Amino acid sequence: MRDALSVLDEIDHRLAVISAIEKLCGDPGTDELHTLHPLVTQARWLFGPEFDSSEYASNITLRNAAEKVFGRRVSIEAFLNPRQRPDIMILADATCSVVGTEAFDGGEASLTRIQSVLIIELKKGDSTIGREEVNQATGYVQDFLGSGALDGTPMFRAFVVGHSIAPKTMRDLEIKDESVVRGRVQATTYGQLTRSAHQRLFRLKDKIDSARSRRTGGCGRR
Repeated sequence: MRDALSVLDEIDHRLAVISAIEKLCGDPGTDELHTLHPLVTQARWLFGPEFDSSEYASNITLRNAAEKVFGRRVSIEAFLNPRQRPDIMILADATCSVVGTEAFDGGEASLTRIQSVLIIELKKGDSTIGREEVNQATGYVQDFLGSGALDGTPMFRAFVVGHSIAPKTMRDLEIKDESVVRGRVQATTYGQLTRSAHQRLFRLKDKIDSARSRRTGGCGRR
């Protein structure tokens, strides 16, 4: 029973995050850099259950690779609060978060290598994502793959998030190396993120509410 209540509390918290994003993304007076963007980048579960893991984090290897990839576009000072959020960089028209997971390589030395990398680029203002923005994110992934700064051959997932997507813009692209998929770039909107998260959370909440109600004989949550 206590475990079910803990799960419900977490769901309630996530629903509150979704509600905040819905309000902030449509408010022209929102300080997106300091309110909306940190909120979204910390809520990785918005992008799918596969990213809902504390294992996703920034590390020195990723930081060095990011500095190399974005070095021509930003300075070291562009990293937002490097001690608190070393994964967030401030670009000219967006903020970008780069985190990853590690795993042992299975060799005799059992060394850790970066297994997967998640890139979240959040556009500012009433931004419209078009081909240029999608191509730019694709270039980021290609630059990371060719940087030589990463151990292993991680799988990249990149999301470009804005308020709208221009017509005839491809929303989902795969990046291949000799027919092997090495990365995927997806364009999405804040609205699509929150709608998808609502559907996932409400279905789960309904199931937990139903199970809890059966255990307590139909009594409501207190």
